[in-house]
Amino acid sequence: MHHADLPQSASNLPPQDVPAAEAEVALEQSSGQAPDREAGEGWMRDWVFRRNCSMSPRQLIVFYASLCVVSLIVASIAWDVGGSLVLPFTGVELGSVALALVVYGRHATDRERVRLSTQQLQVEWENAGVVQSVSFNPHWVRVSLPESGLVEVSSAGRTVYIGRYSRPERRAVLAKDLRAALRAL
Repeated sequence: MHHADLPQSASNLPPQDVPAAEAEVALEQSSGQAPDREAGEGWMRDWVFRRNCSMSPRQLIVFYASLCVVSLIVASIAWDVGGSLVLPFTGVELGSVALALVVYGRHATDRERVRLSTQQLQVEWENAGVVQSVSFNPHWVRVSLPESGLVEVSSAGRTVYIGRYSRPERRAVLAKDLRAALRAL
């Protein structure tokens, strides 16, 4: 299931991840209007964008463990029949794969989250386990879509860019939806 470019709006989607087809339909059906009642913790709207990852960190561990078991069994058999260099090369191979999986796994949970209430617009992003956020007064926020392709959110001399995990053609929809939600306040 790919969740990289799926905005999640608290007004019309459940708080957990949703399948791609459902999210696409929900985004297209979104009126951009703030809901009558606030959705959880005072947030009226909640968009979540996740990196497109085919395996979760837990699945990576299971995959790597099974790769180690199979590789070490084959290397041990080769060692027993006289292949003295197979085991060291297997160690190098498993070490290289482990390094690649660590780099991949560090970014598997990367995400962006945009939450809107009557009091603030909060933009939060996670990159390699480090979470950062910035809050804006929603009545003074400017939303634009410059040629760089990312949605620009700015106010009071601060600017953040969102939409890294969304397909380029969906960023315009995000900007439109965010502007409509801000106007509805």
